[in-house]
Amino acid sequence: MIGVVDLEINETEENGAASSRAKDTWVLRLPKDTCDREGFAEGTLVSLTIKNGELRSSFILPNKKAKESANRFINKYRDFMTEMEKVD
Repeated sequence: MIGVVDLEINETEENGAASSRAKDTWVLRLPKDTCDREGFAEGTLVSLTIKNGELRSSFILPNKKAKESANRFINKYRDFMTEMEKVD
């Protein structure tokens, strides 16, 4: 599966107040077929961060703590996640 996704920049909230600082991190859910093919557990996420001219990535393997964190992220950025699910 190859696709191009236009990632949105969302402002962060600090101490309940909107901040003008943008967070250049995105969390993507790996598709089931990719997890199966690459040997990852279903529900594995990948975090992409752009910082100091570099792209940093890490896998977030499914566990209770990660699932809770991902759910908080998804709920916070629901509109963005809905657009991500439309891309194939």
